Amino acid sequence: MRHWVLGSISAAIIAASWGCGSGERGGQADTGGGGQAAGGGGTGSHAAACTIAAEGLKVSSGRGITPSIAWTGSGFAIAWHERAADEGDILLATVDAEGNKLREEVIDDGPGVSSHPSVHRDGQGLLVLWQDQDGAGSVVRGRRATLEGVADGAAFDLARSGAAESWPTAAASQDGTLIAWMDAGGSQLGHLDGGALSSSMPLDQAQFPAVASDGEKTAVVWTQGDALDFARPGQESAPLDPIAHQGVTAKLPRVVLGGDDAFLVWEDTRSGAEQIRALRISAQDELSPEAIASRGEGSANWPALAWTGRGLAVAYYQFRDGPPGVFVTLLSRDLEPMGDEIEASGAATARYPALAWTGQELGIAYTEQDQGIRLSRASCP
Repeated sequence: MRHWVLGSISAAIIAASWGCGSGERGGQADTGGGGQAAGGGGTGSHAAACTIAAEGLKVSSGRGITPSIAWTGSGFAIAWHERAADEGDILLATVDAEGNKLREEVIDDGPGVSSHPSVHRDGQGLLVLWQDQDGAGSVVRGRRATLEGVADGAAFDLARSGAAESWPTAAASQDGTLIAWMDAGGSQLGHLDGGALSSSMPLDQAQFPAVASDGEKTAVVWTQGDALDFARPGQESAPLDPIAHQGVTAKLPRVVLGGDDAFLVWEDTRSGAEQIRALRISAQDELSPEAIASRGEGSANWPALAWTGRGLAVAYYQFRDGPPGVFVTLLSRDLEPMGDEIEASGAATARYPALAWTGQELGIAYTEQDQGIRLSRASCP
């Protein structure tokens, strides 16, 4: 992977990572041990499923990276890691449905290095999570805000992690808020009650856990060795019953729920260069063949995904004969390509996409080199 520029890695490496050295072309897709690869590689046989309505709207002109985005019901909330002052502040902005910036709020600007932000709709407000460096480990922290982006109360510590990069993330459902983060020797899955954890359970040897909710059901995915593990958490004390998808070389998995199905995407290096691959798991725990979501041949990284009600939107950045750009592929429930891909960042050098679905549009947040955080909107009729 060519984006480990967070946490303990220096600012010099962050700056250097924007270069074109990672833009070499990889080999052709290979099916590896994870099932037959399908989809990807083509432009699709249907008319474009989504089209750009607005491109590159300015959210921040600072030195922000790795945005996270959530739909508030009337606009977008976007959190990011701002490096302008001390390499480690967390900021939050709200924009309206057209992409006009309404407010910017400092969520955390202490002397320590804060990074890995994520923002989530949680009931009638927002929950922002991030990590603070703490010696050889990190501290998972959070702060609440209104849907208008006004900070609500002080920041709070949730957990101390033995991992230098804990990557906290959350998903809210009718049963509460599920939170996951990396720890020494594995990961942790917990339930949030206000500003504290009500329970947690270890995921032994798990890396890069990610959680999702459709408002009722929840799901969690993580990597473990050469497998992707997926589970549907129940009550707080209930043990998990994971499903393992073997034979992958996976990092940064993501999960979303769409109807009765769960959809997984991840970075995979079986072909020699990073590809974004996708998998569907049915309500009966049946696994589909894999699909290759990244359509170009160059290194593809940092997947994000959203369910649109009729298909799966998968965002990533990719090197295509030069600097990286942000692209979005649309896949059907059967993981077949739906129309042309979206070039979300235009001709700009861009990385680190995040997706939010409004019910009619995709909000695509990303980092533009030397220009801060940007937002593109894609209309999906």
